[in-house]
Amino acid sequence: MNFTHRCTIPVTREALWQFLMDVPRMATCVPGVESVTPSGDDQYNGRMRVKLGPIHLTLQGVLTIQERDSQQWLAVARAEANDRRVGGGVHLTAHLTLVESGLAATELAVETQARFLGKLGEFGQPVIRKQADAIIAEFARNVAAHFRSATVAPPHEEEQSELAVPQPRGMPQPQTSASPLPVRPIIGMAVGLGLALLLLAVLPLPASPLLAWLLRGIVGVGLTLLGAVAERGLRLRWQRRE
Repeated sequence: MNFTHRCTIPVTREALWQFLMDVPRMATCVPGVESVTPSGDDQYNGRMRVKLGPIHLTLQGVLTIQERDSQQWLAVARAEANDRRVGGGVHLTAHLTLVESGLAATELAVETQARFLGKLGEFGQPVIRKQADAIIAEFARNVAAHFRSATVAPPHEEEQSELAVPQPRGMPQPQTSASPLPVRPIIGMAVGLGLALLLLAVLPLPASPLLAWLLRGIVGVGLTLLGAVAERGLRLRWQRRE
């Protein structure tokens, strides 16, 4: 069975080539891949989970990079994987080609010849093609997201301050519209507390000690807060007049 897939990824051809040739890093973008470990001579052992129709497969096998041509932007890979539980496997050879598609975009073309063994060969071509299309499409999205997340972060505040244009001497500094720092209304709280003590001194208190202390607390806290609010309002009104 032969497959041909093409997708455009918004990254330069050189950057995409280097990413694809780093097989363990590239494999993190392949949906279903659980592990990839190098075993030498451009060979890698891997494990991948994939759903084919109603069956969930766990494919274990070997991937070999047979050719890397950075001048032609061409690579050839061969993979053999099997699922012992289901009793089937797949052997495939993939040709990858990169073609520039703009200033910062690259078309990835993948031509694959695949042979399905055992029970996997019993599935029809429409089911297999649908799953292959879904894997390639998600892979392209993951690669694009990988390069977006790897963009350079903006400089820190220290670096930005070094790049700022110095102000000539004698020129007034630009005024900001930020509001002044809040001032604690200490005076208002003190006035409110004083009024509370004066009021409690002249008011008759209940005979019950519990009610008397409750009344003292309510009056004291209430007038203290009222004094703080009143002072804050006066400060804001004064600032508006200025």
